[in-house]
Amino acid sequence: MDSSIVVMIVTLAMPNGESSISVKPMQSVETCRMEANIEASDPYVAAVECSELADGKLELTFKRPQERKIPQAVVERSTG
Repeated sequence: MDSSIVVMIVTLAMPNGESSISVKPMQSVETCRMEANIEASDPYVAAVECSELADGKLELTFKRPQERKIPQAVVERSTG
């Protein structure tokens, strides 16, 4: 039996406009789903997806979130 490769892909969107994508290997699909639910609760996470390597390909299907707002940075005093 082939061992499957499962990864969690997390897209971050920061208040300053920067964004990044990280890919984390997971032990199993179930573990990935649990971790993805935790990651999705972070307000800076724009998208999270679990994917399994199939036939040497990693296919992604990111769905657009429903108008999820990115938290704004709080500045105690004005610089202008």
